[in-house]
Amino acid sequence: MENPFKFGSVVTGRDFADRRRELAELSRELRDGQHIFLVSPRRFGKTSLIFALLDDLRRRGLLVAYIDIFRATTPVQLFELLASAALRAAESKPERLFRLATELLGRIRPQVSTDAAGHPTLSFDSVPVSKNRLALQEEVAALPELLAAKRKRRLVMVFDEFQEIQRFPGGGIEKALRSHFQTHRHVSYLFAGSRESTLRDMATRERSPFYRFGRLMSLGPIPINEFAPYLEERFRRGRLRLSRETLDVILAAGEDVPYNVQRICHELWALRAGETDRIVEQDIGAVIARIVEQDGSHFSTVWDRLSLHQRQVLQAIARSGGRNVFASEFLLTHRLGSHSSVQTSLRQLLKEQVLFKTNGEHRFADPFFREWIGGRTV
Repeated sequence: MENPFKFGSVVTGRDFADRRRELAELSRELRDGQHIFLVSPRRFGKTSLIFALLDDLRRRGLLVAYIDIFRATTPVQLFELLASAALRAAESKPERLFRLATELLGRIRPQVSTDAAGHPTLSFDSVPVSKNRLALQEEVAALPELLAAKRKRRLVMVFDEFQEIQRFPGGGIEKALRSHFQTHRHVSYLFAGSRESTLRDMATRERSPFYRFGRLMSLGPIPINEFAPYLEERFRRGRLRLSRETLDVILAAGEDVPYNVQRICHELWALRAGETDRIVEQDIGAVIARIVEQDGSHFSTVWDRLSLHQRQVLQAIARSGGRNVFASEFLLTHRLGSHSSVQTSLRQLLKEQVLFKTNGEHRFADPFFREWIGGRTV
């Protein structure tokens, strides 16, 4: 039978591990017209949660649009994604979408086509960008409110990896979007991102164009009282049993992070399905060793691009944990040098998302990388 545990891609429907509290809170706030900055480290299931949220809102009769900023490499591509997503939220048929685009974006005359999946897309290739960039910004930024008002339904616009908008030169795009979005009364905005410090700055730094535009919401691990029954049901579906104590070891090994836990469970099922009807604790060490071996080349690449001091800091955290990394005893025990040098290395490791910080503790974004480092230093 098919492996019941999924990881590494967006999961929906029965494969989605219910985040009932977060889902209900996001749905309620967006339906009420609030704007939200959703901060989540990688591997926490942010995008899967967003897709479950959009399904919920769609069933409730709202218009929904999703934009992945990672897909845009130029400002024009960003506007194409924004306009296409907003228009598709209101109209799915290409010919009707073309009429709607012509009506609402008449000054810039977009071209409408379809992608490989048959979805309508917009292109502004014919726009002389050097002369009409401002007109393009203004028309597209105003589009969500025009669509929501025309359809007489609330529109929810989701920007995934929103912090990537800062990569575009000049900084004018953020200001242009904020100047329009703050006037929209029938549109709710969700700005999601995995670079926590950057997205927090965008929402809370006074000089940021999006300062206090919406509330901050952090996505943490799935609560164990929700995650454990989900995993137990999956193992039963895969015709395997395990004790609650063994399940607790799995959750601890994956640090309660959805991706990590699902991957361990995926490998456990692959290891034992058809051979036995029970998972035991000894199996967990075997699959973690398998995962570390599978990802060894990737870990080597990450390790090679780190400075010697950054490697030393990671070795120290792998051995002793990341709680008191600036304490004199920690610095002396691991021969890390000065407080400032450790701070510099940690800042870069956080920026590169090798580590993340939660409740005052520096933790590995990938616990399997920690195991790989541990295996090299024993």
